[in-house]
Amino acid sequence: MSRKMIRAVTLGLVGFVVTVSASIALGEETSGSGDGWRSLFDGKSLDGWTQRNGTATYRIEGGAIVGKTMEGSPNSFLCTDRDYANFELKFEVKVDDELNSGVQIRSNTRGGPRGRVNGPQVEIEATGENGALSGHVYGEAAGGWMTPEKSRKPHKHCKNGAWNAYRVLAVGPNIKVWINGTPISDLTHHEKFKSHPRGFIGLQVHGVGPDSGPFEVRWRELQIREIEDEDGWVTLYNGKDLDGWKTTGNWISQKNGVLLIKPRPGEEGWQRFSAYLWSEKKYGDFVLDLEYAYPAGGNSGVYFRVGDVTNPVKTGIEAQVLDSSGKKGKMTAHDHGGIISTVGASKNMSKLPGEWNRMIVTCRGHHLELELNGEKIVDVRLDTSPIKDRPLEGHIGLQDHGEPNEIQFRNIRLKEL
Repeated sequence: MSRKMIRAVTLGLVGFVVTVSASIALGEETSGSGDGWRSLFDGKSLDGWTQRNGTATYRIEGGAIVGKTMEGSPNSFLCTDRDYANFELKFEVKVDDELNSGVQIRSNTRGGPRGRVNGPQVEIEATGENGALSGHVYGEAAGGWMTPEKSRKPHKHCKNGAWNAYRVLAVGPNIKVWINGTPISDLTHHEKFKSHPRGFIGLQVHGVGPDSGPFEVRWRELQIREIEDEDGWVTLYNGKDLDGWKTTGNWISQKNGVLLIKPRPGEEGWQRFSAYLWSEKKYGDFVLDLEYAYPAGGNSGVYFRVGDVTNPVKTGIEAQVLDSSGKKGKMTAHDHGGIISTVGASKNMSKLPGEWNRMIVTCRGHHLELELNGEKIVDVRLDTSPIKDRPLEGHIGLQDHGEPNEIQFRNIRLKEL
């Protein structure tokens, strides 16, 4: 089997190349074991999953996850604790007639951890009077159908009252869907997918009206394999431990791949530089891509090109991490996304406390750019700035600002240029 097919995809500032096997590209069946595949569901428990929105129930029965509607409940979602960007997903699903369902991919919550689930949804529905649109892509709380109307062709490949095998391939701005081996959707949509490059996978139980149901939908054989890009990107935080980093601070690796800074009692103030998390390796020109979530009033920072970790303020560069979600008017260098002592963000792109922010920092020589939540907000020449004397190579660092700032980080990646 040839594995030389290269797919070029672009995600905002982050351009990368991924290798996808010819079997995937041609839509052939692939093995569900080995070769990077892993199970999302152990068949016995809901470890690794969290319910969001709604009051539908989820239980385990016969090695399957069973979702049951609850009258009057809005849409409910059972979501993976981990997020995924580029992947191949396989699962089997059986849905009661008259029930609409779906599987969220690359999805997030708006309005904090308990907020509204939003993002691309692979449609699941039984055939009926409305036609079967299974396998097409809907934007749940994200603008409606992502699959254009002319491409949403009803079909009968999703069988009533039977198990149906779904396969989803998500690479960059392209999403492909197969049902029972038949290709259903091949959608490339840069603009709508740009806001959802990465997120959780969620199993939807659709809301139902009065005197309707109860209905059930069942999922089993949930398997995923992540597609790693091969264009120089490295993962700085492995999701398990602090390998490659050094600190005296209380940085906690959580089960869901999230890194939490939880200052110990009495650890206050930002001048505790050894408590910051420092990369062991130094970097010069690079693209740094990471996500973080702050509490109300939270304060932290992303350091880079730090020549001396005992004095990062004078020998490095800091991009401010701060809850500026309520900020009105001009942003300063000390507001979210600003470069300390240099320049403020051109626009306030702060998300609400508890939501995930995505920051992308690009350093090429003396040219520094910063993108926050999909918008470029900093574009500056360092050699003509107040920090023109800073080194062009140094450590990456995450700030421990002291109590009560508990900040979460995840998906920390870097590409050297």
